[in-house]
Amino acid sequence: MTGATFGGVSGLYAGLRDTTLAGHTGKLRRTQLLNYISKQGAASANALGVIAVMYSGFGVILSWVRGIDDEINTLTAATTTGLLYKSSAGLRRCAVGGAVGFGIAAAYCLWNSKDRLHTFTRLNPA
Repeated sequence: MTGATFGGVSGLYAGLRDTTLAGHTGKLRRTQLLNYISKQGAASANALGVIAVMYSGFGVILSWVRGIDDEINTLTAATTTGLLYKSSAGLRRCAVGGAVGFGIAAAYCLWNSKDRLHTFTRLNPA
């Protein structure tokens, strides 16, 4: 749903821009706008859905193999998802995809464990 929403908004923006530049009006403009919104919304929803399924699959497999559900699973699943998702685009983009996955997962892990980090820094001042 998130991918479809962001894709639809982006499609609306692109459609408004392109139909204005082309000089479309009335029914033609409305039809073109709907085409832009539905095409971009579907493409974004599909991409985000694939990423979600890959991440969930890797996360479940890692939890099952390791027997524990922790931050390492999250980081590994996200990095592997980014690597695999961009693997067909070449080595450089594959590495960028892995780095993006790792970065998002690291931010999520830090946000989720901020209470533990705060408690740890109070107990062990530098």
